[in-house]
Amino acid sequence: MELETAVRLNANVLHIIWVDNAYNMVAIQEEKKIPAAFRVEFGPVDFKAYADAFGAKGFAVESADALEPTLRAAMDVEGPAVVAIPVDYSDNPLLMGQLHLSQIL
Repeated sequence: MELETAVRLNANVLHIIWVDNAYNMVAIQEEKKIPAAFRVEFGPVDFKAYADAFGAKGFAVESADALEPTLRAAMDVEGPAVVAIPVDYSDNPLLMGQLHLSQIL
C-alpha cells in the first residue's frame, strides 16, 4: 500500500519495478538450498495501468533506447510515479553457482 500512501500524500516518489514475471532471486536461492524449489513465477502484470489506477503516473520502458527518456519523464512528474523496466536474469544461476550455501542462508 506504499503507492496508495504516496498518492494520498502527493509525495514525489519514483518507484522502479524490475519486471521479470517472477521472484527470480528468491527462486535461485531456494533452488540452491532445496533442489525441488516451489515455483515463484506469475503472469504478466501491467504495472503502468496499476500505477494509473492508483492515481500515480505510470510508465513502461519498451526498449533500451527508451530507458533514459522514460526515467527523465518520470522524474519530472509532480507526485508519485512508477516505471516498469523489463530485466533478464538468465545469468543469475551462473552467479549463484559461485556462492557457498552459507552466503545465502
